[in-house]
Amino acid sequence: MALFGNKDENLFFLFSESARVVLNGGDILNDVVENYENLDSKMAAMTTLENEGDRIIETLVRKLHTSFILPFDREDALQLVQKLANTLDYITGIIDIMCLVKEGKPNIRIKLMIDVLYEALVLQKKAIELLPKLEKNRTMMLQYCEQIRQLEHKQDKYYRQGLGDLFENEKNAVRILKWRGVYEHIEMAQDHIEDVAILLRNIAIKYS
Repeated sequence: MALFGNKDENLFFLFSESARVVLNGGDILNDVVENYENLDSKMAAMTTLENEGDRIIETLVRKLHTSFILPFDREDALQLVQKLANTLDYITGIIDIMCLVKEGKPNIRIKLMIDVLYEALVLQKKAIELLPKLEKNRTMMLQYCEQIRQLEHKQDKYYRQGLGDLFENEKNAVRILKWRGVYEHIEMAQDHIEDVAILLRNIAIKYS
């Protein structure tokens, strides 16, 4: 028996759109790190994207509160919405810090951390797009979630090493504050992606 019906298609579409917006935020972040110029225009593009994400989230929350038939527990769905929104907020925060405090270009450690974050964002989008046919794609969903978990452990290592290098080698207080904030925002964004993966894993186990 199929778990999800046609009435849920719009809801799944909104989840996919939210994941797409978050990934697009990762695209802008990549551009900032690789091409550390025209930061104000890139921040403006991120603000526009964040507004789009907010509209999608608002629509999702409204539908979750008004739908009588949901594809999975309302609490799980609302947590999923919130974690996606928080991830985009932290990505915006990374760019915001870089734009406000123009104290040097991102170092190789930051670039490595952004690469890990982006890889997780891609996996997150792929996993969410499996929700409409979860019974068929349960194994793939769990694989994506496990890969995200492994990336979070990799990010933890980069985070600790990055902070250690920063406090040991950087003498400028402003740059210390800037890059510590960037490191922390990347770590928090990664944590929220892992939280999404945990939710998706639980959904896959419970409903397939």
